[in-house]
Parts: sequence; structure tokens; C-alpha cells
Amino acid sequence: MKNHVKLTQNYAIKTDAHNFIVLQRKLVDPTKAPGYKPVEGAELPALKERWDEIAYYPLTSANLAALIDNVRLREATDSEYASIADLAQAIRETTAEIIAAVNAGLAPGFSVNIGA
Repeated sequence: MKNHVKLTQNYAIKTDAHNFIVLQRKLVDPTKAPGYKPVEGAELPALKERWDEIAYYPLTSANLAALIDNVRLREATDSEYASIADLAQAIRETTAEIIAAVNAGLAPGFSVNIGA
């Protein structure tokens, strides 16, 4: 994935001239395609990775914060949880992962603190 900033395993961002663009990773199984017919004796085709554009935010620092918060909650809620405590833990872990990804790309002396 070129020219993208990977925030988590399943979400990344890129920019164009006007927007931050949120990308979501999708795994595509060619065997699930309509009309797929396996070839006898041949290996099954491999899963393919695709990054879909799912959201756009204008290029402002406030929108970048909103984008990060949106990705944080999407990532944390992509699975089902047995309790609110499990969900809260998933949100904390996802937040830490995103902060580390963003901070890794910043100039020395700058850092991101969500909720500070």
C-alpha cells in the first residue's frame, strides 16, 4: 500500500488535494464470486487484499481528530464483545495502536494525545 498511513491492521488514511480519505482493508475470496468454477486438480486461488475508500474528511486538524476517533471506534466495534468492559478494553487497545502509528510519522518533538 503506497502513499497511505496505516493506522491499524484494517484501516489506513491517505490524502488528496482536499480530503483525508479513510481506507478499509477487505479480503476477497475469489472462490465466493458468482460463477466461480473450480478447476479439477488446480489449487484454489489465494485471497486478495483490497483497500476501499469508506469516508472523506476535509483537510483540517479538527477533521483529522474526528477521523482518528471514527477509525478508533470502528476498529474497536468490528467484533462482538461479551461485556462493556471488553469493548472498553478494545477501544483502549485500538487507541494506543493508532496513537503509536500517528506518532511514528510525526516530526521529533511532536506527539498525539487523544482525550488530553
